[in-house]
Amino acid sequence: MATSLTRSFARGRPRARLLKDPDEKILLACGVDPACLPILTPKLRHVNLLLEGVRLYAANILKQTMLSLGGDVAVHRGVISGTVQTSDCLIMGDLRHYRALFDKLQNQPGLKDVADTIQAQVFGRRQGLQLSLCGRTHTWDELPVIMGILNLTPDSFSDGGAFIDEGAALEQALLLVEHGADILDIGGESSRPGAAAVAADEEIRRTLPALRRIAARVSVPLSIDTRKACVARAALDTGASIINDISALRHDPAMLPLAATHGAGVVLMHMRGAPQTMQHETDYADIIPEIAAFLEERTQACLEGGLNAGSLIVDPGIGFGKDLAGNLKLIRHISEFSSLGYPVLLGHSRKAFIGALLETPVSERQEGTDAVSAWAIGEGVHILRVHDVQHTRRIRTLCRAIRESP
Repeated sequence: MATSLTRSFARGRPRARLLKDPDEKILLACGVDPACLPILTPKLRHVNLLLEGVRLYAANILKQTMLSLGGDVAVHRGVISGTVQTSDCLIMGDLRHYRALFDKLQNQPGLKDVADTIQAQVFGRRQGLQLSLCGRTHTWDELPVIMGILNLTPDSFSDGGAFIDEGAALEQALLLVEHGADILDIGGESSRPGAAAVAADEEIRRTLPALRRIAARVSVPLSIDTRKACVARAALDTGASIINDISALRHDPAMLPLAATHGAGVVLMHMRGAPQTMQHETDYADIIPEIAAFLEERTQACLEGGLNAGSLIVDPGIGFGKDLAGNLKLIRHISEFSSLGYPVLLGHSRKAFIGALLETPVSERQEGTDAVSAWAIGEGVHILRVHDVQHTRRIRTLCRAIRESP
């Protein structure tokens, strides 16, 4: 191979290299005038933005404007002839195109909402994470935030029975925080496929004594993993500040008013049916937009119910009413859920799809979990919910070092 390359260069053939995330340094290495950097740097990042249901008038202007700027917009073939009322629009261009497009659209009649959407999607991405939790603002500069799992159940699929004793639960909580957990998620009812429902008083009995001791010893936010308002209320009164509800506040009508009254953080997760039936409903026409639409509807319901937008987190629900192909597609496209405008949580740790793909039991799924974590970090996920916090923190550190390397 070396001989072949030498001969190629002897004939004057240039060396070629496709670049991953080029930046100003590569421009300077080419010898460009530093004064050109503000012009050239925005051209390094190409963005594809899909707007759905754009009115005919706006779709035409989007198309013509981007063409005039050197970009393009894919629209319905009926837009040109005027035979459709709306069209999905796939906008294609670099950051220079998007900045110019925004400048041209924002003052045009009827296009301010389109311009603001483009601005928010392309230029409004968050760097860290800030959440409003029960009257306090919590800020994390390093992403993803790591949510450590603490199951106080006898039947959870991974660690059921290990931490039922409140002393063991406290010891595990302290260990998770020592290993780098930014949030602790405490649950007293298993939500694995086929799990039996637990009465509210039993769920409270399992969680409250441990939660009370944990709240007195740790400073990180505590999350209660429950669908029941009475369990959530008891947990919030004991020191929790986040409700992680696998039903997205649909199971118990009292849950949304409770969360709004306390100003609690809320994780809204997508799930079909209930844990007992969810794996019977795994067919989707198009899984990404269907789940995105569900999460958008639930966040809107929360806002209308009095919740603060800064308290909401969305979770596409890996393993909850999805088959292997569906889970993999969700993970591959996980970054797209950021377009909803809320932090994205991924809960993949040791789940059945990893076992199905690698043909491993629960006890041998950590490598698969770590692989998904690394992928999610690269895709900009805001929160990772995991059993092994130490593994995840080390992966995050290494991914950051690679990302920030010269």
